[in-house]
Amino acid sequence: MTKALGLLQQAREHMLAMKTDKATEHLEKFESLVAAGEVSKEAASECAEVLRSIRMLAEAMRDGLSAAQRQLDEITALSRNLDTYDRQGQKVDCQVGKGRDQRF
Repeated sequence: MTKALGLLQQAREHMLAMKTDKATEHLEKFESLVAAGEVSKEAASECAEVLRSIRMLAEAMRDGLSAAQRQLDEITALSRNLDTYDRQGQKVDCQVGKGRDQRF
């Protein structure tokens, strides 16, 4: 196994373990090897396959984070107004929290 391929495989393993900072370090080291021309043509096809796998993982992570953010936004919106009732059974509107400040 070449050094470049090893770096990519380690980066992939770190992504699977949700250690994105370590994965980024390995990808940057791989990038410097490519820039220096130290990746052989024989290793290039294997590296391309691992890079495709890393890209698919990154896209899945992005999609998962987006879905989680949407769910949190929905939960936050639903939890702002809780339907409560008084002793006579009349609905009392009770706002739990004020609106979240938007930065952008």
